[in-house]
Amino acid sequence: MSRHNETSPLLSHQREDGYQTQGRASHTIYREALDLFKATVPISASFALQNIVQAASVIIVGRLGPHELGIASYGYMFATCTGSMVAIGGATALDTLCGQAISSPSFKAQPTILGKHLQQSLFILSLLFLIFITPIWIFSNRLFLILGQESWLAEGTGKFLLWMLPAGYSQMIVECLKKYAQVQGQSNAVGWAALAATVIGVGANFVFVHATALRIHGAPVAFFIYQFATIAFLSFLLLKQERGLKTIRLVRQWSQFSHGLLTNASLAITGLLTIATEWWSFEILAIMAANLSTNEISAQSILMSADLIFTTVSLGIGVAVSHQVGKALGAKEIQLARRAAMSSYLLAACLGILELALIMSFRNSFGYLFTSDPEVVETTAKVLPFMAVFQILDLTNGGAGGILRGVRMNHLSGMCNFMAYYGVGLTTAWALCFRLGWRLTGLWAGIITGSGALLVLQTGCVSSLSWTKLVNKASGEISD
Repeated sequence: MSRHNETSPLLSHQREDGYQTQGRASHTIYREALDLFKATVPISASFALQNIVQAASVIIVGRLGPHELGIASYGYMFATCTGSMVAIGGATALDTLCGQAISSPSFKAQPTILGKHLQQSLFILSLLFLIFITPIWIFSNRLFLILGQESWLAEGTGKFLLWMLPAGYSQMIVECLKKYAQVQGQSNAVGWAALAATVIGVGANFVFVHATALRIHGAPVAFFIYQFATIAFLSFLLLKQERGLKTIRLVRQWSQFSHGLLTNASLAITGLLTIATEWWSFEILAIMAANLSTNEISAQSILMSADLIFTTVSLGIGVAVSHQVGKALGAKEIQLARRAAMSSYLLAACLGILELALIMSFRNSFGYLFTSDPEVVETTAKVLPFMAVFQILDLTNGGAGGILRGVRMNHLSGMCNFMAYYGVGLTTAWALCFRLGWRLTGLWAGIITGSGALLVLQTGCVSSLSWTKLVNKASGEISD
């Protein structure tokens, strides 16, 4: 049992939330990068496992026939670019708010501030899903017809999304609970919970798609079971943790609940818009690729499927460094915050070079993981070096965006995303692909220029940060 008196520090060597301040002052940037890597792995794994559930679901549904495969693929893609975008982007508000609050001196006296942030985020994301996402999914079949999709695909995907509504809303809860546990140092436990839920989700897909009359609609039912299992495991984890920390208490009065609600909402909206600008740029890239040859379209599908897995590492770095920087600011540790920010660049460079080496090692055979067509494999091999270079930039941008999120400036990250991808990346991709005739290679060369521009813009924002002012600002906002 820890003992404190009037002169002992509130932030000991090992806090209840797992965050350390004493002893870290002497850490080198290499040690900080190692700590950041340890935090990144389980967070990235939790993102990757959800992608695995969706990929397995598409494969399982694909056995029913090509029409079912098309509906499931299109349905999951649309759900990800709308519902998942709100869940993952909106929940980033907790990275910022809880990250700064949990290491502040006031946390010891008022631990329920974390629970208040959680309840506010659940409320905000529920409203966003019910007001914006639900109507879009309900009337999506009409939207697809307007966009020129064939009637069977539009009607089938629209019905698929209706069945996806419970799973879509459940993901809002899942992402909030994940963030809440991760920021308190429970990333490993969250990773194990996600793994257990993934096993259940994949198994449920087999059962509901092939062993019931639901057929294709068993996939969204199974995805809901996966999300519900994740909620159950995370709730058990948090209830066990609450025996010691006592951070969650239901806020019953609106006057108390609404205090800080606009700040939470602002961070949530800027977070989801930041995610949206990047994700939608790749959907536009896919639309551009649809005008190319069949082999190039197939190669683009392979490249995008691979990037979907690699991008989970970028997401993981962003979340981990936002926690590290936010906690350092809350603890008023200026040097620690600055070193944590610098370590994300070092870690991103190391992981990026590792991914580059891995991709290039299997460059000529990589495509065979997805197809047996030698022409598609050859086309994929030609473009893979560009995708490999993009990974280095994407990892570094993920870290830079996480730094800005940790200091409550994710709106700058969103603005940088928009200017870089839409002002530079997509326009360059179009010019290189169609004007200069570089075709698929031009699309990826163009998106690399956009990612490079984003790195310059975000690094400029990070370099201009006044850490002393940020510490004072964080202290004032937490006490409020």
